[in-house]
Amino acid sequence: MTVRDDEFIASMQAMYAEMNETYNPVEEYKKLLEQKPRRYEKYINEPLSSLQRLQAASTHHRLAELKERLANEREVISGMITTGTVTLVYAPSGAGKTVWVLGNLFKSIRNNLIKGSDVIYFNEDDGARGIVQKAEMGMKHGMAMVTLANSQDPTLRNADDALRMLSLIQKEGEADGKIIICDTLKKFASVLNKGEVADILHVFREFAAAGGTVILLGHCNKHRSLDGRLIYEGVGDLKADVDNMFGLDPLNDKFANYQELLVINEKDRRQISFSGGFRYRQTSETVGYEESVDSVEFLDGDDISDLKKKQMAQINVGKAFAKYEDEVLFLESVMKGGAEYSQAELFRMLNEEDLNPNECTKKTLRNCMDLLKNNILTLRRNPTNNAKHYRWQGEKWR
Repeated sequence: MTVRDDEFIASMQAMYAEMNETYNPVEEYKKLLEQKPRRYEKYINEPLSSLQRLQAASTHHRLAELKERLANEREVISGMITTGTVTLVYAPSGAGKTVWVLGNLFKSIRNNLIKGSDVIYFNEDDGARGIVQKAEMGMKHGMAMVTLANSQDPTLRNADDALRMLSLIQKEGEADGKIIICDTLKKFASVLNKGEVADILHVFREFAAAGGTVILLGHCNKHRSLDGRLIYEGVGDLKADVDNMFGLDPLNDKFANYQELLVINEKDRRQISFSGGFRYRQTSETVGYEESVDSVEFLDGDDISDLKKKQMAQINVGKAFAKYEDEVLFLESVMKGGAEYSQAELFRMLNEEDLNPNECTKKTLRNCMDLLKNNILTLRRNPTNNAKHYRWQGEKWR
């Protein structure tokens, strides 16, 4: 039975794939030429057709290589980021994205999960003092830090240069095992420009496909959503094009000794999705930046449970301010002195035009208070008649 050339190629590809070997049509034609010269001679003297080239590009030919890469996959940040992936991590400005990533990378290096010499950190979001400080910290762990504006290489002065170099590293076969940190993403492309985002993600995806790892640090909008949640600052295409996307939601203010970050898992292609949070000591007069970085740690289950309650409290406050702004202003104006008021007393005040010029109703005020209770409003029940009494604690949320 005569087998058509394209069917022959497909059958050979399948056979070689089962053996985890690479099928090279041209090499095979050379072998067969010795046996049946007339049939296969044209493939030696003429280029492969487009169909044959497409079939020759089948992933089947690389199964052994890909399986080996999967077998060698390792964690970059425990339980969260693995090699061969592109990950976007975003947080509000000042929440500690850099502290978080450096603290975790240094810990992974110390725990021999990764090699410091495999890490290249693009620091494009720092002043001169911060550049020196982080460069010294990186040197202690064998990690290279690059700041494009200060680069001594004339061919490595801006984001386009960096992307071209990453492409060359991939093409030269040196991407495998390397870890790239881009701090921050918006210094490499306008995160609101779909075309620019698509271009840089193509480079990062090729780098990851060659065994490299890319961690992108981004920002979220200044204001949260109407339900109090973080909103990533950038086009939606980013989420589609990365392997993992995590938000870091800071739940303490800047004056607290520790900052606690609850991880929002937006996208995670691992079989077991990450769920958790982190804590670190905030930089202060008594706590230096390096000490802050070294203090980064995972939170345990009980801490995470408390953080989720605190996050829900923040979300409820956000809802109250978005939906019941007039009611919040009413409560603040009548309760800011710190006195305790019963619910009945607050309802009676609604009848006073000078206190309630925006004509809040009992229903809207009650809804607002339900969102704020145990957050901005502390609730106490009178043991004799079970009446609700509230005290304003708004200063804690400013």
